[in-house]
Amino acid sequence: MYIIQNEYLELIVSEIGAEICSLRNKMDDLQYIWQGDPKYWSDHSPLLFPAIGDWKDNKYVIDGKEYEMPCHGFGRLEKFEIHCKDTEMICTLHSNKEIQTIYPFDFSLTIVYSLDRNILHVEQFINNESEKEMPYSIGEHIGFCVPLFKGEVYEDYYLEFEKEETANRYPLLNGRTIGKPVPCLMQTKRIPLHSEMFANGAWNFKGLSSQRVCLASEKNQHKIIIDFPGFSHFSIWSVPNASYICIEPCNGIAASEEEGYDPYQKKGIHVLKPGHSEIVTYSVTLLSPKVDALLENEEKKSILSKRISVRKFRKKVVTKEKIMRILKYAMASPSAGNSREWEFIVITEDAAKEKISQMSPYAVPAKNASVLIIPCLRKEKEWIDKQGNSWWVQNMAICSYGVLLAAKEEDLDGVWLGFYPDEMRVKLLAEYLKCENVLLPFSVIALGYRDGEALEKDRYDSDIVHFFSVSEKHCSS
Repeated sequence: MYIIQNEYLELIVSEIGAEICSLRNKMDDLQYIWQGDPKYWSDHSPLLFPAIGDWKDNKYVIDGKEYEMPCHGFGRLEKFEIHCKDTEMICTLHSNKEIQTIYPFDFSLTIVYSLDRNILHVEQFINNESEKEMPYSIGEHIGFCVPLFKGEVYEDYYLEFEKEETANRYPLLNGRTIGKPVPCLMQTKRIPLHSEMFANGAWNFKGLSSQRVCLASEKNQHKIIIDFPGFSHFSIWSVPNASYICIEPCNGIAASEEEGYDPYQKKGIHVLKPGHSEIVTYSVTLLSPKVDALLENEEKKSILSKRISVRKFRKKVVTKEKIMRILKYAMASPSAGNSREWEFIVITEDAAKEKISQMSPYAVPAKNASVLIIPCLRKEKEWIDKQGNSWWVQNMAICSYGVLLAAKEEDLDGVWLGFYPDEMRVKLLAEYLKCENVLLPFSVIALGYRDGEALEKDRYDSDIVHFFSVSEKHCSS
């Protein structure tokens, strides 16, 4: 067993199948992964590779030779090489002579698990190292505990997709073969869970609009969110009266009745060209009141949330060392074509600050600031792309914001005083700075130690956020 952890999560993975055996929320000391009662199901979260479910009669034919394909493939049964570093775990399986007796391809499969606060990221790299096309499927079979707490029942829980779904279900016949589709979801986001819903096997879907699903309860505030972009199929499964549910985003599906033994023609199969690779990713996000509180506390400590416009400053010195660190951060800002067209003029003399404060009705805060930083375009360095576009305004804007963030990093506050594109303001400032022939002043950033309290504001507005969907051909909130 191999372990990685951070402040929020602890992940335990077995070298056999690179299987997730434990995912624990450390804030609540809560286990989310089914712990494998043989009475119902002895696994935890087996990796499905290179098959999803059964292939027809568990066999296939390549170049006239018949091969056996175990249910859900062999990846879950093989020993992976595992290396851990900090909050990342890399698990690798290489083809070998034994594997090639059932799967005649040279390949490597690498699973990368990484923790990002309350999120488990999973990246899967499939590489075809053989000289012929390689058919494969890959998928997840993650068993989550349901219910999570004593006193709850299975029926307290539900699955909720991010979008309304109208979809057929592909039933399993005799627990092996995919049957013809039957109506299931009708303009709904939610699937209520009940203990007998899987009496006839897994619920299998194809081509859902959603790429995110949430497992939640009516009785508690804990949520498990799975993001699965790019997966073509989605299944859920359990055993009647067992206290878990498997959530299974997959690229592939079990064999149907009419399928033959040619793996290249199998429904849902991926065919990887020689020397090519594919990457499949998903994530698991764990939410709870304690996790939410810790995330909110981190947000409050963030420089990004603390940065606000401050126009009144105390009469305190901002040292040259601080100014140089601010400019070092600012110079790390991105720029189109890596043109780095900027130069900086630094003003600390009171007479100059007072003069600049008079060049715009909005520049009054410059008078009492400890320092003014003026990002300028070096005219001779203006970068023009192949289409004849100039991007210096965008470059200066992001650089100016970089100055403000860097100042906050140094426990300073400030305000962006706009000069460009007002031609008169720019002209007055350039002439005063005696730089009009070589530099074009873009903005004046007044910095210092703020005088008095300033209220931090939460300006997030979900109404102005739109997620575009190619399938729906429009943006939605």
